[in-house]
Amino acid sequence: MIVKEHQAPPTSDKFQRAGDDAERQMAFYLRRAYGSDPDVHVFHNLRFEKGEDAAQIDHLILHRSGAVIVESKSVTSAVRINEREEWSRQWNGRWTGMPSPVLQARRQADFLRSLLEAHREELLGKFLFGFKQKSFRAFVIDVVVAISDQGVVQHDGKLSDVRKADQVPDRVRELIADHVQLAKVFSKDPRSDTWGVTVTPEELVRVSAFLRARDTPRRQQGRPTSPAPATPLSPAQVAPTGRHVAPAPEVFPAKVVSVDASPLSTAVAASNLSAVTCRHCQGTGVEVAYGKYGYYVKCLECEGNTRIQLTCPTCEGKAKLRKAGAEFFAECAECQTSSLYHRNQPVSRV
Repeated sequence: MIVKEHQAPPTSDKFQRAGDDAERQMAFYLRRAYGSDPDVHVFHNLRFEKGEDAAQIDHLILHRSGAVIVESKSVTSAVRINEREEWSRQWNGRWTGMPSPVLQARRQADFLRSLLEAHREELLGKFLFGFKQKSFRAFVIDVVVAISDQGVVQHDGKLSDVRKADQVPDRVRELIADHVQLAKVFSKDPRSDTWGVTVTPEELVRVSAFLRARDTPRRQQGRPTSPAPATPLSPAQVAPTGRHVAPAPEVFPAKVVSVDASPLSTAVAASNLSAVTCRHCQGTGVEVAYGKYGYYVKCLECEGNTRIQLTCPTCEGKAKLRKAGAEFFAECAECQTSSLYHRNQPVSRV
């Protein structure tokens, strides 16, 4: 599932726009691959600070047995990688050297591991009958460099961590399978001579929420970049161990507009998902479906259709609907808010 959407700030720099386009392209492929997978958490445009150091991660794929960092590179011509893993790129018919994005991504992986390890006691539980603290030292973090689809990569064929953007999801699936295997008993990573580790579903949720909260975007046009204050947790959101799990998404009212653009009489209430109703019969037996023109509300009682149009109550901007399994979230990119809009009920079959 997509935990943090791709967001590129406006820029007049053509090189920055090219980089943003490459990241947007990669985000599209990752959404298609993992947008509805609750066991794989995908983040875009993460930036972490630790003391005076900082790390910018284009794409992070997190799962219970490891993580994959994807570094996107805009390449419209060609890049060349020699046997010493030195990079050069073609520009106006000439070859010039460039920093290795593989090494850049590996430094990001080291930074991420250090950040998680510093907070291991609040993120992870204990094993060996509760006496030994679990650690992120054996948590496998691999890196992949994504080259724009229109670019050309020239190398000796031995680099498994460089792919065209459309090939990256398949490579990520291979790495996830490797991580799961390494986390099994008596499986050892030949690269580091250590065993992998698997976190519990509750620990995965805590790590995911921690990374989202620690994300610190660069300051844009004098606007503050401090993360929003955390929402207090209810007793139901505290794990049996006494540790906190991720807070539920903040729910904001969403306006629903019918097919003929006449507003409905009810809006989505913060604590009542059944407020999503059919325009025709006002029934609550509805589900969210996807059609030619996007998401819409399908009535299971009268079979009428209602177009969905979401408005953020904070900035009055247009919100978008994101699907995660049977759940649909209304999200505002400007305010960086997310709310549970509707949950489709399972269909009983006879």
